[in-house]
Amino acid sequence: MKGKKLLAGLLAGVMTVMSLATVVSAEAENETIKVGCVFPITGNNADQGVFNIDGCQFAIDYINNNGGIKALGGKKLELVSYDNQSDADQSKAVAERLINENPDIVAVTGAASSSFVLPMLPVFEKNTMPFLTAQVSEAITNQGYQYTFRFGSTGGSFSEYQVKFLEWLNEEYNLGITKVGIVYEDTEWGISNTSGAVTAIENSVAEGSGLEIAYNESFTAGSSDLTNIVVGLKNAGCEVVFPTCYTQDAKLLFNTMKSMNYTPLIIGGGGGFLYPSFGEELGDLVDGVVSVTGHNYDIQTITNNSEIADIGEQFEKEYGYFMPEQGASAFSAIYLIAQALENAGTTDHAAVAEALRALTCEAATPGGAVAFDETGANNSAHAVIVQWQKGDDDVYRTRCVFPDDEAGIEFQMTDDLKAMQK
Repeated sequence: MKGKKLLAGLLAGVMTVMSLATVVSAEAENETIKVGCVFPITGNNADQGVFNIDGCQFAIDYINNNGGIKALGGKKLELVSYDNQSDADQSKAVAERLINENPDIVAVTGAASSSFVLPMLPVFEKNTMPFLTAQVSEAITNQGYQYTFRFGSTGGSFSEYQVKFLEWLNEEYNLGITKVGIVYEDTEWGISNTSGAVTAIENSVAEGSGLEIAYNESFTAGSSDLTNIVVGLKNAGCEVVFPTCYTQDAKLLFNTMKSMNYTPLIIGGGGGFLYPSFGEELGDLVDGVVSVTGHNYDIQTITNNSEIADIGEQFEKEYGYFMPEQGASAFSAIYLIAQALENAGTTDHAAVAEALRALTCEAATPGGAVAFDETGANNSAHAVIVQWQKGDDDVYRTRCVFPDDEAGIEFQMTDDLKAMQK
């Protein structure tokens, strides 16, 4: 009798252990896969941070709603966001805190500015944490890091496509523009873009384009008055201006030009010329304004990919504003991480990094399928040109107009440009 009771007790114990194991297993199956991001949620660059966070969360939801990570049993992704407060000095400490507080994170993306990215890279490398960014500085991928991936185009590509587009306009519409003005904020981004623009124009001149740099000047980011800059451009006879700055300075520069009845062709260097708020605040004045960018929701790389062709429409429906450059680039980062997880079939950092390096899929970045080289740079990526155009719903949005293999709509000639025709 005692033997039967003992056996029954042992069986009950085994069943309890098995039940607990089943519960633990079920819980493990329900666990999410955490993806980290570091963006400026507060401070001077908070608007960029909002666009990036929204783009990341939209991508997370998009992937989860389409079955999650199928190679890992359909596990869902979860976004873990940290704020670097728009402060490059804070970025390293924030990256360390992100990893220390979330050791199960599988990869990280960020961070809205190259100056925010660079201090974080040693932290991610030390912790073998795959890190993806769309920032343009070549310094991100020339330091030998094995866990850093720059999937967007470089600042040099931005400048190259500004010049290519200008050459295309001159040829297509007989504009005869020759005098170029370059103005930029005195930051690493501004200096890098300007260096690239100077090189691109010099190369163009060597090929007989007839272009010349008539004015080249920096200004302090966050300036309260850009009158001297505009006077300098106007006096130099600049017919086209390449400006590199963020929202506040972009609007100030544009409005100062308008107040002085100075209407050159503006080919923005990205940044503030791309934000939805730029169009909202300028109203009809934004019609036809052009800028270079590293991402846009209507490029053919996106619209020809049936998996993600509708992300621009779905994002705007979800968040109430059109998908800006930062939203599209953030989507691309999360999408690439998801593809790497599918191919790796594990959340192991080394395996995910190796899967990222071997990717050949298309995401939301111009240039088609990614092709990371041994430095972690995507050699397929290139910039595109967008133009502010009014839709059928009377809302202004950035639309890709150049080059032809990525354009989502035809370029719109403005009255100011028509007046330049020879």
